[in-house]
Amino acid sequence: MPKKILVGVDMSKLGENVTLYGLSLAYRLDVDVTFIHVLPHPSLWRGYDPWIPRIEIDHQIKEIAQKRLTYYLKKAEEKDPVLKDKKREIVVLEGNPAETIINYAKEKGYNLIIVGSRGHSAFERIVVGSTATNVARYAHCSVLIHRIGEDII
Repeated sequence: MPKKILVGVDMSKLGENVTLYGLSLAYRLDVDVTFIHVLPHPSLWRGYDPWIPRIEIDHQIKEIAQKRLTYYLKKAEEKDPVLKDKKREIVVLEGNPAETIINYAKEKGYNLIIVGSRGHSAFERIVVGSTATNVARYAHCSVLIHRIGEDII
């Protein structure tokens, strides 16, 4: 049985659903839960323009991600008010999403990772891969891949 759950959340509708699922599961199992969002490396979203003040933008982007995760948690609490009592942590890091989630889980001793599934085509999975696939393949612990529409029993 898991003692610590790490929930990987992206900023999509799926992210909102996986947040509710992860918080509900942690509540029912009475275990610690952390929600993590990984920003891609800044050079991917900032471009390479040296005039952009990196520190200020990095802080703003992380703050936006933190607020979005907080919003997702608030919506989860609205759907199931008992979830308000569940202690949780929010972490926003930058890097490769799969690698960062895997490394963070291992370093901090999580024994279950929850990530959302993606609706990629077969071609996209072959060429690009996905965070869920890579986390499931390379994580040191169990991984639960949540699909929208699958509720906790």
